[in-house]
Amino acid sequence: MHTPSEFEFLTQETVRISEAMRLASMSDLNIESYDDELYSEFSLSTITEEITDQYQNIEYPNKPGLVYTIFKSGTTFSLRGFACESIEDAFDSIHSGEKAYLRALRLEAEEIDQIRFFELSTFERAEMVQDQVFNKRFPLEEDVLCNISDPGFSWWYGKADDGFRINFKSHKFMCQGERTKLGPIGDVIVACLRFSKLKEHFKYHLPISELVINEKQFILRSSDKTHPIMKELMNLFEKGEISEESALLCELELSLKLYLLELADIRRFWMAVEGALYDNNLNLLN
Repeated sequence: MHTPSEFEFLTQETVRISEAMRLASMSDLNIESYDDELYSEFSLSTITEEITDQYQNIEYPNKPGLVYTIFKSGTTFSLRGFACESIEDAFDSIHSGEKAYLRALRLEAEEIDQIRFFELSTFERAEMVQDQVFNKRFPLEEDVLCNISDPGFSWWYGKADDGFRINFKSHKFMCQGERTKLGPIGDVIVACLRFSKLKEHFKYHLPISELVINEKQFILRSSDKTHPIMKELMNLFEKGEISEESALLCELELSLKLYLLELADIRRFWMAVEGALYDNNLNLLN
């Protein structure tokens, strides 16, 4: 994928080349003056066309996923966009100027360099991520804001030698040590119900030394640090990765399998969003 910084470079190069060609042309023709307004209008049109051509040469995946933009407003940001069956087809429509897609992204035609995409295995899973995190306001500095009265939107993850702890509310007053912000990867009430159903599954497959599941936290520790289920769970929360053939999902009912896959998808997507937010080269739309 081409990043916004790469698009910015392409734009700058196009402007530079255009200016060099103009100066060379004026020198050849001995022209000492020109119409600034006419030239600006002509060059802007030319640059826009050339940049659009460059976007159209990008190879987008013909796979399901999300097409989205990050909008910043003051101390908050939001995600706008849509799920699609084919990222490639969606971008073809965008570059063709189809207004329905630009309306969904709330963009003008000249702002298409801000559009991002994220691949997912199915359209249904892309829709699920969209439903969970799109068109909501999130604070840019959640760490500063969250406290007992306003615990924030993120889950927080702490890793130990023998397991992990997830706090569903603010990390600051519930535990000590280094924590990883997982993002808004799930509803707390739903998580409590789902993990409670998974409790017997964990007990059957893992040698458990501690297991706590309530509306505040999820703690799982095992005497077998290398057990595949433990490693897969930690990988799910740390990286948003899980295989549909993993030991963790074996013998689970469909609803619980889908729930764990959903958590992984949202976690992985949120990592991409965080990467974009903290990219110094990203010029977020205001």
